[in-house]
Amino acid sequence: MTNKLILTCLSAFASLATTSAQEVADTTIVLNYGYEVVDTITVSRTSDTFLQIQEAVDAIPRIADNYTKSRAVVKYILSHPDSDGSVYVLDQVGGINNGRKCMAAISERVRTGTMKRLYDAYAAGMHEIDSLSAQTAAAIPVGEEFKDFTLEDINGQQLTLSSLRGKYVLLDFWASWCGPCVGSFPTMKAFYEQKRDKLEILGIAVHDKKDAWKAAVEKHQLPWKLVFDVDDDNSLAKRCSLIGVPTYVLLDPEGKILMWTMAGLDNVEDYLE
Repeated sequence: MTNKLILTCLSAFASLATTSAQEVADTTIVLNYGYEVVDTITVSRTSDTFLQIQEAVDAIPRIADNYTKSRAVVKYILSHPDSDGSVYVLDQVGGINNGRKCMAAISERVRTGTMKRLYDAYAAGMHEIDSLSAQTAAAIPVGEEFKDFTLEDINGQQLTLSSLRGKYVLLDFWASWCGPCVGSFPTMKAFYEQKRDKLEILGIAVHDKKDAWKAAVEKHQLPWKLVFDVDDDNSLAKRCSLIGVPTYVLLDPEGKILMWTMAGLDNVEDYLE
């Protein structure tokens, strides 16, 4: 598994799909990793497992906004820890911390029952994420100066990180295709408005296409500084061993790393004097 393949928790997890014909008594649940079929289980359409899956699917709003949908899925799983359907909808959970919380909530009966192989596949993906997080921590060492870099900004000019010294700098690694990234923008805008006298945000688009990046910036009217990280072997994302987006890195006015997180902005404010 490469860093690019697990840019989001959902990619590290597999996607589940049900394939069946109305007249067929059994339903096959297919576990995919990208386009590769990893595993399958077959359940009767009259079984409790199938009925619980149907209940879970019906309970999740049919909305395009991945961020809002993820919140609904998390709420469902936490309130239905003993449902096989909760494993089925795990692929719609956004964010590593949410994924970890939901998996921990699922009951022992469900973990070891009909859905065991599917749950185990998710758990293996999470374990790999945890292992790779250690590499990210080593590449972004708290207390040390963040290595300087220069990238092209939204206006086609070169922007160097060290030019922002004198303020706290929040590096926001994101992508136009990332639902949790886009979903965080309203909160980030409010946060930026409150803290912009002492804080600069630098949005860094990673593993993205330049046209899609520019379109997303225009669509969401992002007010902070924005640069594009070319997706190659020398990319900033690769140097930082990023395993997911969004990832936030907070620097002090001297450019030293105060913290990094994939859990949102909740802890950032604690570091601002």
